[in-house]
Amino acid sequence: MKKMFTSGWALLLFLTCVQCNRCKDPVVDPPSPHTTAQYHFHWNTVFDDQDLVQGQTYYDYLNRRFLIEDLRGYVSQIKVYNELDSALVLKDYALLNWFTDPTISVNAPPWKVTKIEFSLGVPSDVNTSTDPTTYANSHPLSVAGSSGMFWTWNTGYIFYMLNGKTDLSGSTSAPLIDPLAYHCGDDTLFRTLTFYPTPIETQLGGSYTWNFEFNARKCFLNDTDTLHFDTEY
Repeated sequence: MKKMFTSGWALLLFLTCVQCNRCKDPVVDPPSPHTTAQYHFHWNTVFDDQDLVQGQTYYDYLNRRFLIEDLRGYVSQIKVYNELDSALVLKDYALLNWFTDPTISVNAPPWKVTKIEFSLGVPSDVNTSTDPTTYANSHPLSVAGSSGMFWTWNTGYIFYMLNGKTDLSGSTSAPLIDPLAYHCGDDTLFRTLTFYPTPIETQLGGSYTWNFEFNARKCFLNDTDTLHFDTEY
């Protein structure tokens, strides 16, 4: 297994996220009697134009079969900005599993949302300088909360993890037993994304959902690079 934390592939994975996550207009639910507003950020994980299914067989550009078993990653420093470019920090860190309802929900004061910003990965001042054992177990950067998303042989966190199976024999019927393991993480791969949705002023008791799209197919083949299973695994 190659842990490609400084490779072009790792950078490609992050750039793919930049290209594939699309911020949609918020879905506004009826208000409820609360003292805060509810902010929800939801990722729709697809393969082309279909929902990505864990363990389902897909095909690469050479028509080789593969499946994805595990797809997780860190999203950090989630902020919303108002028309004065003042920021409201909603969440410091979240570990998303794109197969199990990848949604971040936060209760926070009302805000006029004109811009959304979040980062992919863990910032450099935390990534390699903080011992995971110093966090409470419930924290996504702790030993328990990270669920194995930090290097055991190197300092720092795994920003994104994709695990699966393929068949390199070229057979159309052989079992998928050859492992795919792409574990990406390094300070040079940290990315901050900015989106400009339709402005909306959240209200006390209101519930607001912004939807993003993650197209997993572009992790394997996109306009700038191609993943080769036989040499990059």
